[in-house]
Amino acid sequence: MIYSRLISSNEITVLKNSGLTKLAICRPIAGFAIICSVFCFLISFYLMPYANQQLRLLRFDFRNNYTSLAFNPQTFETLNNLTIYAKNRDEKNNLFGILLHDERSKKYSITITAQKGNIVAEESSALLYMEDGTVQKFNNEDNKSEILNFDNYVFNLTEGKQNHHAPRWNSKERFFQDLLEPEADADYLELEKFRAEIHQRIVFPLFPIIFSLIALSCILHGQFSRKGTLSNVLMAIFLATVFLATTLTFCDLIASAPGCIPLLYLNVALFIAVSLKFLTNNYRKKS
Repeated sequence: MIYSRLISSNEITVLKNSGLTKLAICRPIAGFAIICSVFCFLISFYLMPYANQQLRLLRFDFRNNYTSLAFNPQTFETLNNLTIYAKNRDEKNNLFGILLHDERSKKYSITITAQKGNIVAEESSALLYMEDGTVQKFNNEDNKSEILNFDNYVFNLTEGKQNHHAPRWNSKERFFQDLLEPEADADYLELEKFRAEIHQRIVFPLFPIIFSLIALSCILHGQFSRKGTLSNVLMAIFLATVFLATTLTFCDLIASAPGCIPLLYLNVALFIAVSLKFLTNNYRKKS
């Protein structure tokens, strides 16, 4: 839009007549596009996988963090087959009239009632300390139940939910080096996704440069016309759309057809070469 207005006011013509080439006129936009691409590479290679990993860990922690339950009075709170009810709660987060039902084990279920209790987080566990209550354990295999009265009882809310193994990251959550060196037990579908992700992370950050070259080559094409540059603008939009569509198509095909990888980079090189060709052409007609 800026260059179109410069053309309409003949300022581009003045720059050309002063001896500047098209590439020299395009230098500010080209420099800014390169800076944007460098930032996009930073996002693609580091920031995006790091953010996706942190998001997954946050989701996992939220699903397994029992201390995050609100324990609103007279409300049943359920998380991972564990249901907790508290009749009242004071300002110090002490719970009164507790009912707890645990169905995390397939072999048995536990129902606990207590007069009073509170939740304490210790390292990686959430412990529910209870006073004056009963524990009823029902065995699902022989349909027998056991009842125990207690004065003090500690229940581990996170028991059986600790995961000490590193999660297996998907393609969007892996750093570039991890995509190049997948695990030995990765299946064929995973390898397909990794292959497509590798080439997407290389090509997508180049979009600012390629789109800028397409726009500049179209807007600076031809001689000055009093009719304006609408046709050149429409041509730039059309070519950018074609480039985006072909690039996304090849990226989708790479996962199942590795033979399309050269076509992806050939498409990128073609649009860059044609755009540079238009920008390096002499704007003056030889007599």
